[in-house]
Amino acid sequence: MTPEKPRSAKRLIDWIWTVRDEVPVPEGLGADEALARVSPAFAADGYSVQPMSEGLAYANPSPAAQDTMATFERGALQVEETATGRVLRYRLTSRFMLFCFLLPFLFIGFGQLTLAVGAYQKAQAEAKEKAAGAKKDDKKDEPVLTLHPIDKFLGAPAPEKPKDGEGGSRKRKPSATAAYVFSGIFAFLYLVGRFLEPWLVRRMFRRRLAGEV
Repeated sequence: MTPEKPRSAKRLIDWIWTVRDEVPVPEGLGADEALARVSPAFAADGYSVQPMSEGLAYANPSPAAQDTMATFERGALQVEETATGRVLRYRLTSRFMLFCFLLPFLFIGFGQLTLAVGAYQKAQAEAKEKAAGAKKDDKKDEPVLTLHPIDKFLGAPAPEKPKDGEGGSRKRKPSATAAYVFSGIFAFLYLVGRFLEPWLVRRMFRRRLAGEV
């Protein structure tokens, strides 16, 4: 895995899970010394580091939660010469960002499927009712509500007739609210990971190159 620019066709989509950036190397700092300063960031357990020409590639399938690089399981760094001086260029990939990008669409699909199934079941029920014929008149066999003589003597009010729809079983309508809520949660997590995490990594590299860490 190297930090070279990929083909433009792939780059149209890999920005979803890939971060590319560069940090200026302090003046007078050589490539080997610059890499030596950032290498401790990959010294924790679980990291596999492969040296390259004026750079390195790393992989950590199961990073610790407190690790600054926890969001990015793989990456490559390389010190390059530019017209304005040396820079540390890096390319980092994240399964976390990829999953958080895809999951909102998955939950939206679940929500739409729930509504579609509910509409289908409702249509099936209505078709069965039509096939069975018109409903019987509810008032035909309606029981006569009488008041007990003692209650009547005590002045109790006459019992009221139940309103239409009361007493029957209420069917719960299919709802996609939960699916949309989860979709929003993962969309928020993606935005946080896409903008906050690269900023934290860039700050960490800058501080290490400056010798502040």
